[in-house]
Amino acid sequence: MSAPRPAAPGRPRAVVILRIGADHRVSGWAKTPRAERDWELVLSPYQEIPDLAEFEPDAVIPREGGKWDALHAILTERPELMTRAPRLWLPDDDIEADAATVARLLAIAEAEDLALAQPALTPDSEFSHYITVRNPLCRLRRTNFVELMAPLLTPEVLAAAMPDMKDRPAAKGLDFVWQDHVDDPARRIAIVDAAPVAHRRPIGTHLVARAKASGQDVNAERDEWIARRIGRWPRPVALGPGGRLGALALAALGLAASPAVWRRRWAVRIGKHLRAQLVSRGFPKR
Repeated sequence: MSAPRPAAPGRPRAVVILRIGADHRVSGWAKTPRAERDWELVLSPYQEIPDLAEFEPDAVIPREGGKWDALHAILTERPELMTRAPRLWLPDDDIEADAATVARLLAIAEAEDLALAQPALTPDSEFSHYITVRNPLCRLRRTNFVELMAPLLTPEVLAAAMPDMKDRPAAKGLDFVWQDHVDDPARRIAIVDAAPVAHRRPIGTHLVARAKASGQDVNAERDEWIARRIGRWPRPVALGPGGRLGALALAALGLAASPAVWRRRWAVRIGKHLRAQLVSRGFPKR
């Protein structure tokens, strides 16, 4: 797989496709005036949006459904969206950030030649995986895991992942396998700590509730898909210099530097992720 080229003069740095509902929580970044951004915004409403006039999208593509099945349909019908920029950013509609943070995320991804990345989460965010929370000691951390919440991908990686998006509204488990589509993954996959975003909506409630209302059980679908596709749950780890002990030390120091992360209800989850830095050996072979 060839490395993506930087955005050419006049070419957008990224195409951002935002699936958005009436109760969205996107903040200033998505309402950046078109003239002030070097990325394109495609809004894909799945409900009526009361404040739609406050956005300046380059395109609006209404589509019912979940996030990933709709993205599969949109990209299949509009393949030119995959070729307009070196990367696509696919954030949830509850990602809170300012325009400067998004610009920094895209600039770092370009400078580091990242094929699969995500912004870190602020310490006050709701999170599923502790390694996604910002480590204030780092600009970015290499990783074997980028979650579904706000992935930044090259067109090549996204195209390879699209079969696993079809007819899967939540596509749970996809974030455990799409690193397999990246060449040189130890260098080109990262969590970008220098561009943290906030996620304050409770984890696992919004899309799951919408799917349940339509008669779908996305958690059961996830378990079946994981068992069939990869057979086991991999361990998300943050990689970097110093080997396993270095990864554990960096994670522990980052936790100490951000005490707001340490909340009792997440103690077991954080402990499991700290342990994973010590016992996991980089990228699993499948």
